[in-house]
Amino acid sequence: MLIWLIAVAVLVLIWGGLWKSNLKLAFGVLIGLLIGWVLSRLMASYFIGMHEMPLWLPPLPLALVAIALFVTGVVVWFKAPPPGPSDHS
Repeated sequence: MLIWLIAVAVLVLIWGGLWKSNLKLAFGVLIGLLIGWVLSRLMASYFIGMHEMPLWLPPLPLALVAIALFVTGVVVWFKAPPPGPSDHS
């Protein structure tokens, strides 16, 4: 219990440093913690064995990362400047 409290205190200090240096990153950390807390409450019954874990749940993080990378690639593709004349001979 003491190690857990020390870890929380260190993480709060790190987050405080983020708040001073990079406000957007600090808000991103808060939003990520909120999303993680909500998801942990929704999936707690699967992890403690009250319900059978669905087949799609374990690969879901990999699928979400793949979709996020694909969407980022599409956005970058369409926002890229048009190709100009080439300087290569």
